[in-house]
Amino acid sequence: MKRVFCAGCFFSLLFFMSTAVCQAESFRTHKTHIVSLSAENQKEQSLQTGINDSIGVFLPDDLMFFEGIEVKVQIPPAVANWRDSVALAAYDGVAPVPSASKIDYSGKRIYIQPLPSKVNWIMQIPLRYDNSLKDGPYVTKMNVIPEISGHFVFLRFMPVMKGVPEETLESVLSVSVKPVLIDKGRLVLSVKTPSSAKTPFVVLIDDKVTELLADNSILLDTGVHNVCIQSDEYRNEVSSVFIDRARTTVCYISLKSLMPTVSISVPDNVDMFFDDQKIDGTAAEFEVSEGEHRLRFLMGSYEIIRSLNAEKGKSYSVNLSVDLEITEE
Repeated sequence: MKRVFCAGCFFSLLFFMSTAVCQAESFRTHKTHIVSLSAENQKEQSLQTGINDSIGVFLPDDLMFFEGIEVKVQIPPAVANWRDSVALAAYDGVAPVPSASKIDYSGKRIYIQPLPSKVNWIMQIPLRYDNSLKDGPYVTKMNVIPEISGHFVFLRFMPVMKGVPEETLESVLSVSVKPVLIDKGRLVLSVKTPSSAKTPFVVLIDDKVTELLADNSILLDTGVHNVCIQSDEYRNEVSSVFIDRARTTVCYISLKSLMPTVSISVPDNVDMFFDDQKIDGTAAEFEVSEGEHRLRFLMGSYEIIRSLNAEKGKSYSVNLSVDLEITEE
């Protein structure tokens, strides 16, 4: 097809684009497509639209991992050959809330971009100011951030040139939408202390003192991180965690008191005493005071006595075993 373009149409287009973002408007679309995005589902969602269709892109309540939306468009020759004849626009303050059953809307157009004369084109919509989105040969970054208090972004394909042939007006665009996620994940630290008393501790992540949010969470780069908890009242605890992109990882750490602990294991027929107090059976780990302690074991008439000097922050395991050795001469 021979491409035709007139100067009058071009100037009309420039005027249309320059005034397009100034005021609210009412409009009708042929069809409304609905897309719902989440950080858990990072795959593209594909749909077929006409050049008078709209798309309602719904977002999750928690946008911690979102930095934008990517809209990829496959442009048919009937549209590409008529450059600047069809545009993609974004709106704020759209009413009513988009749904597949509605075609009449009102809203303020905040951005409009003609489709280029290319087979494939991508528009990236930033959702936060600290984003890493960039323009490229086949990528256009929207230069405004939409207002998303309603948790949706409204997009509309529309003809913006007079004299466009019927073939172009009836074209079908292949569109895919997906979230653009930050290359970070969330770490939530769940710390269990020996008592309900709130005793302060310091969190180090990768050897750096780190302040957590009120919910004990923090955003971290993807990969392996070392978590260390230090306190004057508890033993230092170290854990290694792997952070996935746009995922929440919970790290469970149980803090132990700095009081020395002792665990004792002996055969069933042995009586054992700790500081002259008899302990029945095999005792689980228990706390002891710092300093010298006396351990005594009785097996019939056989007695073993040992001393233990317990130090702060250390654990001791006491094992008594009876062995029989046979040698041949």
